[in-house]
Amino acid sequence: MYRLIATFIILFAATPALEVIKYESKSGYEKYVLTLPVTRSNIVQSHYFFYFLVVIIGTLLSYSIFYVYGLVSDTPIDDGIFKSVSLGTFIILNAGAIAYPLLYVFGAEKSDAITIGGACGGLVTYFGLQSVIGYLIEQFPISNLNSSVYVSILYIIFGVILYISSFFISVFIYRKKEF
Repeated sequence: MYRLIATFIILFAATPALEVIKYESKSGYEKYVLTLPVTRSNIVQSHYFFYFLVVIIGTLLSYSIFYVYGLVSDTPIDDGIFKSVSLGTFIILNAGAIAYPLLYVFGAEKSDAITIGGACGGLVTYFGLQSVIGYLIEQFPISNLNSSVYVSILYIIFGVILYISSFFISVFIYRKKEF
């Protein structure tokens, strides 16, 4: 249950960052911004940076909510909360990594379906990456680190790597896009 709540907190914090593209398209801002002295890669970079910043804020908010809950209810905070929050961060980062290139290709008119598809893609990536993470833990055991913390850190690292690779794909797509 904690995992679902942690993911929803991060998702609700990050959803407005994806909605920005829809409102930019409706207002005609994406055509206007090209007349400003910025490059297309700066535009994509600002979208990605804003989304990443909102995901970090959602992650901190989610973890702090569980931390305060643990203090108020005298429930001990274990590694499961950190794992739940990091898995939620991984899923939401992958949702953005999938959604942004698709938004640039198909346009903001289909943004609701793309956002839902990105979230489902993040879940599929999570389930697909479980075996890779398990293999890495078997091959490179770290004796002084708890395995659940190790798994959580690996998920965050993989999420950031996928998000950064998605950025380069989006820059390539946005440079080719005609308005």
